[in-house]
Amino acid sequence: MIELFQFQRTYASQIADRFVSYLDDPVATGRLKNRRVVPFYQALSSITGSGKTAILAQAVGEITTLLDPAPVVLWLSKGKVVVAQSYANLADGGKYNHLLGSSTVRLLSEYRQEDVEQAVGGSVYFATVGTFNQRDRESSMLKVYRSEVDTTETSVWEALKDRRTADGALRPLVIVYDEAQNLSDQQTDLLLELQPTAFLLASATLRFPQRFGAEVMEPLKQNGLDDSELVTSIPSDVVVSSGLVKTTVTLEGINSPMQETIAEMLEDMRGVEQDAADEGLSFLPKAIYVSNTNVVDGDDGMADDPKQPLAQRQAPPILIWRYLTEECGIPSSEIAVYADLKTHKDFPLPEDFNLFSGGESDYQRFSEGNYRHIIFNLALQEGWDDPEAYFAYVDKSMNSRVQVTQIVGRVLRQPGVTHYSSERLNAARIYVRVDRNSVFTEVVDEVRDGLGGDAPEVRLVTTPPGRERPIPYSVKVQKFVPKVALSTVKAKPAVEAVVAKLNDYSNDTTNTQATGSRRTVSQRVGAGEAQDSEWTDFQHASSVSVRWVFRREVSRSFRPALTTINTDGQRFDARVGVGSTGYKHVVDIAAETVDHFLDFAQIKQQGPNPYEVGDILARPSEMEPFNNALHAGYDGLNKLEKPFAHALDGLGLPWSRNPAQSGYKIPLLSPGATTWFFPDFLLWADNVVYCLETKGEHLIESDAGRKLLNVLPPKNSTTRVEVKLISRGRWDTERTRTSPDGYTLWGLRHDGKLNVTHFDAVEDLVAAVANLAPAID
Repeated sequence: MIELFQFQRTYASQIADRFVSYLDDPVATGRLKNRRVVPFYQALSSITGSGKTAILAQAVGEITTLLDPAPVVLWLSKGKVVVAQSYANLADGGKYNHLLGSSTVRLLSEYRQEDVEQAVGGSVYFATVGTFNQRDRESSMLKVYRSEVDTTETSVWEALKDRRTADGALRPLVIVYDEAQNLSDQQTDLLLELQPTAFLLASATLRFPQRFGAEVMEPLKQNGLDDSELVTSIPSDVVVSSGLVKTTVTLEGINSPMQETIAEMLEDMRGVEQDAADEGLSFLPKAIYVSNTNVVDGDDGMADDPKQPLAQRQAPPILIWRYLTEECGIPSSEIAVYADLKTHKDFPLPEDFNLFSGGESDYQRFSEGNYRHIIFNLALQEGWDDPEAYFAYVDKSMNSRVQVTQIVGRVLRQPGVTHYSSERLNAARIYVRVDRNSVFTEVVDEVRDGLGGDAPEVRLVTTPPGRERPIPYSVKVQKFVPKVALSTVKAKPAVEAVVAKLNDYSNDTTNTQATGSRRTVSQRVGAGEAQDSEWTDFQHASSVSVRWVFRREVSRSFRPALTTINTDGQRFDARVGVGSTGYKHVVDIAAETVDHFLDFAQIKQQGPNPYEVGDILARPSEMEPFNNALHAGYDGLNKLEKPFAHALDGLGLPWSRNPAQSGYKIPLLSPGATTWFFPDFLLWADNVVYCLETKGEHLIESDAGRKLLNVLPPKNSTTRVEVKLISRGRWDTERTRTSPDGYTLWGLRHDGKLNVTHFDAVEDLVAAVANLAPAID
């Protein structure tokens, strides 16, 4: 069982909240018999690796709890690989199964009308869109459309339309479509036949067909809903800072033969292997190789002839395999070719050639092999996820159709869900073989549009053919920073006092009932009747446990607060109707609980296992050199950081630039999805490590900034951490900027109130920080 990150819970709850609100006032179109209710629609937009499956599962679990009767959920994707992975994660025993609550999880081929009739909780069915994506159903051999004549059952498709409970109530239908960029007009028509209650569509790149736009999106927009309400968009910074994805993507264009390109990649791969060994990590980096399959390398369009010995074949997968085994000394047992490579019985491949040509039907056998070098074609671009994949060779020569944005997704996930001291262990590296420099420019634009624009926190480093490459720079001297964490010692009694005010609704039949009516979908389906939707008012909303409401509300705001609360006992077992007086009371107590936790929790240093500053990646010609920095220099300094860095260097003390999203981090004590603070610079002065943030005003605007300025050292600590926030201009204690001149240093007075000190020059400010000069007020 895996616990979700704060941001995943927050955005899953947002989807569920929007669904419930929509049911109270749905959009309807048409007149009389042609009148229909437009399904609820929510798109989940987030970068690859953010855990979209887990977020959707949590949202479905919350929606299921709030619906009466419990819904049928049809969970779809185009590729069998994607469906197989999602099914394995959500089925009984899967790592995300608990997110679905009491729902049963089955394959659509296991759909039985009696199961749906008797289900107490939700019923989740998995299928690929290929299961039903045929328009000519009269002659279709697809199992979903076939009636079981011997048992006189209706087809699965008709049963899905008439998904009733034992007492005749129609169950809502929630359609979840993962990798929804594959949704087509034909699929849209077929799915709308089922009269769904909701569409939850997830993709890193949202693109929907015209039919879906006309039937679902446009009616919603015409009734006042805009993209901000129809799309749950997850900021990429919260995904990156969680450690789920790598912080850097490097694209290197090489106009050279395949062998030279791969040799360069393998050399870099050995460097990452060494970094992993130095940090004591158990994994080894993997590489993928993507190219055309059954053509002659270097010849546009000529097919490779399988009726010849291996040494004479020119198909790129075979050339890559031979180069890796014959010239690079890589054992064939570490190499897999996952492609529809053509062979001939008279010219068999070597016995140690691990070919998986069955496509999706071969996926499980392939995944069990744990290969380190994977040569594949387009079939594996969606669905295959391995965080240990760091390197990719992509052949974009000779009009290759490979989409590099899909390759980025395959190497973007971060192993261990944590960022490491070595920047090379936080970077995905893609080597693009091109025959024209203009092709690399197109690749860069493609990746920047697909990733860089949506995820600016993922650093995109590009190296066109002929330009120097970023190289690693090691630290000149080892330096450490004590790690910090949330201390709940003072928060626990304050939180317990709030929770003690929670009413016990175990025997309450008045305050646990919803005061108003709510709506659920009901549908009449039968011969000769028009397919229509009725919205029936229910006297009472579905009930949920106090524990579910309380934990949900705390988790969506600031999940660490739950660590101080015991939710066992009778009060939490009681059930309340959604929207009832009791429900609202629980929500209010949960909000007050989070407020008290944030008021009384503290940020405190920890003892052993300090953070160690690691190496960095930088391009030599773009380096700004420094004498006293831990590295030879830094690139990419902005207009504010550059003069600040030179002022730090002038102190003669050791200092370092702190990598954004992967360097030293401090927990933020504030509600919301962002839970970490990464200071811009680190400075060592005697027994103090100063964490310096040059854009401090965005933190000072919230009370979280006060907590950062008061990191508590442990008893008998020889080194302490101090956070200093710096802003451009002159600011007052009311957090108002009164002048653009100079710099302001933020601190705390003994009474806990903000203190501001103004400096005309940045050199004076950094000297004051290090206690080398008096402050100038």
